[in-house]
Amino acid sequence: MGLIMLKIGFPFLLLVSLHVDRAMSCTHDHINHRCSTTGNYTAGSVYELNMEAVFSTLTKDAPPFGFSNVTVGQGSETVYGLVQCRGDVDQQDCKACIFNSTIQIVEYCPNTMDAIIWYQKCQLRYSNTDFFGKLNVDDSGGWHWTSGKVTDSKGFNEKLGHLLKDLTSLATTEPASKLMFATGNIPYTDLQTIYGLAQCTRDTSLADCKQCLDTTRSQIPTTCDTAHGCEIATGSCRVVYDTQLFYHTTTDPSLLPQSNSASGLPPQYNSGSPQ
Repeated sequence: MGLIMLKIGFPFLLLVSLHVDRAMSCTHDHINHRCSTTGNYTAGSVYELNMEAVFSTLTKDAPPFGFSNVTVGQGSETVYGLVQCRGDVDQQDCKACIFNSTIQIVEYCPNTMDAIIWYQKCQLRYSNTDFFGKLNVDDSGGWHWTSGKVTDSKGFNEKLGHLLKDLTSLATTEPASKLMFATGNIPYTDLQTIYGLAQCTRDTSLADCKQCLDTTRSQIPTTCDTAHGCEIATGSCRVVYDTQLFYHTTTDPSLLPQSNSASGLPPQYNSGSPQ
């Protein structure tokens, strides 16, 4: 397992006994990853040590806020790292997801100088180039987790489109824009509801966040193919929907929009709050 490969004595190893049980229980939440082919580091190199230091710092600093980015090293040995948890995830699950991502990313992408990994509850990227604040829709993946498809694809996609458009607007508008995160739902039939989530990484500008979410949700009809539940994630944002409630809600009325949805239906919205 990846834990055996960690260097004895490195402070990162101290986290193992605290998080390994919970983190390993989250392995099934891994949904995709991308390993760059532009360069590799050597085992035991300064770059690897800096990467491990980045992982340790992210695991420690991110959970209270759900987001962190850090830079370690100089020159060609510099490592940039960023991690973000989904806006509705609590600190404990956030920390477990981050810790697990630092273990699995080196297993999926051994000796790779640039990689990204997505989980249902968090995502992690590290690189030898500064990617902070830069729109990234090239790194992307889509997946659906239900075998069945909706019968009325036109009606479903219409309602889903309204919901995700409204969530994009909410995630990029105060006060939700502070976290660039929004959730909500819209009636599909008398017995069925569509739940949605939109989120951008917090190093992204509001304009880039909107562009990322617009681009990502436009891919849903072809990528998700009317599945009951689906997610598309990029380096800068993610969009998720399901006909089953999959996120934790907040009841803070100050975070609710003041106007009705463009769909003319009564959707319900929420946005995240600091962890």
